[in-house]
Amino acid sequence: MLPLRLAALFLLALALAACSADPAPASRAGIAQAAGDALPVRTPVPTWTLPFQWTATPSAMPPPTSTQRPVAEALFTATPTPVPCAETQGAVITASVPSDVLNYPIDAQIYLPPCYTRSSQRYPVLYLIHGLGFTNDQWVRLGAPTSADALIASGEVAPLIIVMPSDRRDERLDPALVKDLLPYVDANYRTLADREHRAIGGLSRGAGWSVHFGLRYPGLFGRVGAHSLAIFFGDERNLLQWTRHLPPGQMPAFYFDVGDGDRQIQSSIWFDQVLTWFKIEHTYLRQPGGHSEKYWSAHVGDYLRFYAADWRFAPASAPDPAEPFAP
Repeated sequence: MLPLRLAALFLLALALAACSADPAPASRAGIAQAAGDALPVRTPVPTWTLPFQWTATPSAMPPPTSTQRPVAEALFTATPTPVPCAETQGAVITASVPSDVLNYPIDAQIYLPPCYTRSSQRYPVLYLIHGLGFTNDQWVRLGAPTSADALIASGEVAPLIIVMPSDRRDERLDPALVKDLLPYVDANYRTLADREHRAIGGLSRGAGWSVHFGLRYPGLFGRVGAHSLAIFFGDERNLLQWTRHLPPGQMPAFYFDVGDGDRQIQSSIWFDQVLTWFKIEHTYLRQPGGHSEKYWSAHVGDYLRFYAADWRFAPASAPDPAEPFAP
């Protein structure tokens, strides 16, 4: 009987040893993951597999105190969105700008876009110079404000300010425009006063001025337009020098056009050759027409689209109708 009992005890010991032995390698990995060596990704249970619907019972909210407002009150005390302005026409006003350079004022027509007096918005600025023998109302007569109204209403261009100064055939317009007119406009009107939001253009003699200013002061003007360009006699060498030394980071965008019957077409041809020689990107158009207001008025919309091409709409807010903003 003793050998049989010993054999039974031996078999029992083997069984216990088997139960306490380490698991297989794969099983060990599973145990290590479950123990926290690597957190498994939990897949959410789709709601449609739940055997029942569970609804939590919200706890009672404490009464509001002097330092805690109810949630509903906090959410609905924001300032209401102002009603958009419905104006569709801008205004043209006159200004007489003091000039220490000229010792007489610079007279200007200034176009303010629709809703200017009913918003706090700031606007890009376009300077347009008239041609020889005309006054600062030439661009108004050619339809620049009317075209601006239509393009703004259609969403083709952002609202902008247009400044149309008078040129009394005084060569001191440079530096009067830079030292007197620009600072005055930026100080008295809500402008975006940087080169990216400032452009200059002109007709005939005014185009000669716009090219002169655009190349001499590239840090002030991001876009330059010259329509039926008439380069000043003796200014060619200056233009070449300024073009040669244009800073790469201040290269204006150039647009100039001329009628194929224009008696001064050689200025445009020469300027195109200069920009091409220096490998400066530009738009040069020769179109049917002459050196006349008929030609310019037909293309005013194209000019404005060029000047405003990079300008986007700035956030605006409307004040109380009883408290309009001053210019």
